[in-house]
Amino acid sequence: MTETPAPRRSLLGYVAWAATALAAAVTLAHAVRTGTGWGAAAGGAIMFVLYGFLPRIEAVTARRRAQQEDVVTVDDWGVTRVAGDVREAIAWEDVAWVRIYTTSAGPGADDVFFALGAGQGKGCLVPQAQAISSHLLEALQRRLPGLDNQAVALAMGSTTQAVFTLWTRPGDPAKTAPDKGATS
Repeated sequence: MTETPAPRRSLLGYVAWAATALAAAVTLAHAVRTGTGWGAAAGGAIMFVLYGFLPRIEAVTARRRAQQEDVVTVDDWGVTRVAGDVREAIAWEDVAWVRIYTTSAGPGADDVFFALGAGQGKGCLVPQAQAISSHLLEALQRRLPGLDNQAVALAMGSTTQAVFTLWTRPGDPAKTAPDKGATS
């Protein structure tokens, strides 16, 4: 789980933002003095405000682009996630537990992750956006009897760092490690 850095503006960006502020101030002063040109003053003010949000808009665009590169496949074999050079996969027959990990990073960042584990550090971690687009929850509900839907609902409402256990393989405690961190 990586934290998204705060959006930054370059020196040239600050100069351009200052130029829009100057243009907005000049057109506003002209409108006040002459009583005309209010449209230009409003346009300059809007341009200044929108340019102020540009780093955040660029950060959201970059995050969405990165999410589009993150591909999750849910099929009869199991779950596979490919994100850049990272490839994680787990077969349905090897799934020993399913958990949801939440963070306090949201709502502008990934803060809900589905984890399917097989023991010995093997498994697959799926961010919520990819879990939704791949219909992962529906597949888990269909394939894993006894999945705790109430824990899913609690996890979706969580705004803190927590771990919610949705399912553990019955009768196979050797493959299932206890939760570390928050209780479910």
